[in-house]
Amino acid sequence: MPQRRPHISEEKIIAASWRLLSDQGIENFTIRSLCKELNVQAPTIYWYFESKQVLIQTLANLVSREIIGDLPKQGDWRERLQTSAMVIRKKLQQYPCSGQLLMKSKPEADFMELLECLLQMIQPTSLTDKQKFSYITHLLNYVINFVVEEYEQRMVQISLGNKEDIHGDFSQFNLLRRMYEEGMFNLIGSDELFDSGILLLLDGIEQRITP
Repeated sequence: MPQRRPHISEEKIIAASWRLLSDQGIENFTIRSLCKELNVQAPTIYWYFESKQVLIQTLANLVSREIIGDLPKQGDWRERLQTSAMVIRKKLQQYPCSGQLLMKSKPEADFMELLECLLQMIQPTSLTDKQKFSYITHLLNYVINFVVEEYEQRMVQISLGNKEDIHGDFSQFNLLRRMYEEGMFNLIGSDELFDSGILLLLDGIEQRITP
């Protein structure tokens, strides 16, 4: 490790990390590739981040803070959770592979604060603490996994050269074939599909709230 503070800053390392994640995906995100991007040696990176996992944790924490800053402050529990889901999705799309980063990191203070903010939105309801925790966890996991699936589908399409149909052959499956021909598979990864899933979750929560 360098004895002096490196000439490159932590902010530049983080910015380069986002560029790499955007250009190469999380599968190819390594300290070696980061060094190449910044034209530095590994000890320079390790001055700020003792391991790749520490860097991943830093990026995940940054995303949590970004989400918290845009969460709605007004509205009833349903309005705020619906808007929050859209905010979280938008932020995860803005920061490449951030859904995967959240999955690969432990829940530190920033993520805990995000969870606390979401729980506060549903706190005034008659739900039990177990229900509140469960439903907020379901909502958050839905959004994260939806964005990760968007990414994975995009990677498959790229690997096929954007030429082949990634949905396969439905000739033996009558219902699937009919739905495919009707364009239903175009819903995958769409705003409409995302919104319908959120509404389904919110409707389920609302049914469990006693007057």
